[in-house]
Amino acid sequence: MNTLRRAALLLLLIAGSSFGQTAEAPLLTVGLDCWVGRDGPPFFTNFIRCMVDRDLPYPTLADQHLDAFLGSLHTELHSKSGADAERMYKANIELVRESVSVWNIRIFSYPYEWSWAEGLPQQLVRSVLCPRDVSCTVNVYSR
Repeated sequence: MNTLRRAALLLLLIAGSSFGQTAEAPLLTVGLDCWVGRDGPPFFTNFIRCMVDRDLPYPTLADQHLDAFLGSLHTELHSKSGADAERMYKANIELVRESVSVWNIRIFSYPYEWSWAEGLPQQLVRSVLCPRDVSCTVNVYSR
């Protein structure tokens, strides 16, 4: 639950003053790049892991090493696959563990083909991490 509060807080900071304004259309776009990952033994828990899409405006982090890693992770997601991003994430787990830069949504199993076709992983991320009244684009990369 603490992770969800952190994610909501970060997205509120990203959204800025658009929440105080009343408008028909969202004034800000928040983007999330996500992939499906899996923790190892003993539980082999599946997660949808998400980070802020770096193709859109995003707040720079004070930790330059973490900021550079997230840039590399973003490039990895866009140029290869979720499995490659997961390996990179796990290799740098100590760097991201204490930061609020990657959010994890626990899921029971890897999404079935029909759920990808219906956009269910994206809908789950939108419902958990995206602020209301803000345009939120979600990309979930598969293996």
